Amino acid sequence: MNNYEKILQYFNFEPQEIDINLFLLNAAMVIVMAIILELTYRRCANTLSNKSQFSYNFVMLSLITMLIITLVGSSVALSLGLVGALSIVRYRAAIKEPEELTYLFLAIAIGLGMGANQPVVTIISFLILIAVIWVRYFIKPANKLVAYNLVINMTNPKDGDMEKIVGIVNLRFSRAVLRRFDQSSSILDLAFRVKVKNLDILTECKNEILKIENTSVSFVDIR
Repeated sequence: MNNYEKILQYFNFEPQEIDINLFLLNAAMVIVMAIILELTYRRCANTLSNKSQFSYNFVMLSLITMLIITLVGSSVALSLGLVGALSIVRYRAAIKEPEELTYLFLAIAIGLGMGANQPVVTIISFLILIAVIWVRYFIKPANKLVAYNLVINMTNPKDGDMEKIVGIVNLRFSRAVLRRFDQSSSILDLAFRVKVKNLDILTECKNEILKIENTSVSFVDIR
């Protein structure tokens, strides 16, 4: 085969036949790795987002990435079509913390590796990364943070009550995010997402907030 024929073969616009058995095997491995990644994220991540809802997309994201890479790898025409499609469709996710983006990249990497039919390198790299995550999770147990929903209800709120509550929460918790705020003439409802290392901080915060009249406090574990 001369150089001219090699160039024509490389720029072949006819889609190549995909081995369905190999595709299904790779898809099964992608699903297994994505599920492991999902469980790892729920257990080891320190983000303040809803872990269950966020990690639920890992399997679909990995499978979609694998499907795209498998298809475009069989034809240059499909590759060019993908570029055109991406110029129209824009995928945006509400990423609030770098750790979330890291897990998304790992989910995409799983699909990329298996879609490119590189199972050995992909699986070995995935296992190494998962092992590193779990080792770092267990090696410093004293630094682990537990996420809670802090819900505060107040009846007949007065002027300045909300500012007092926000000040108490920000003073007690280094990572506090206001997730809900509802107020009427007779009711004030606040919901914060907080993370703590020990329960003493929760007790101190609760005691401070309950000093304000007509106030109730509840903490819900969201691990």
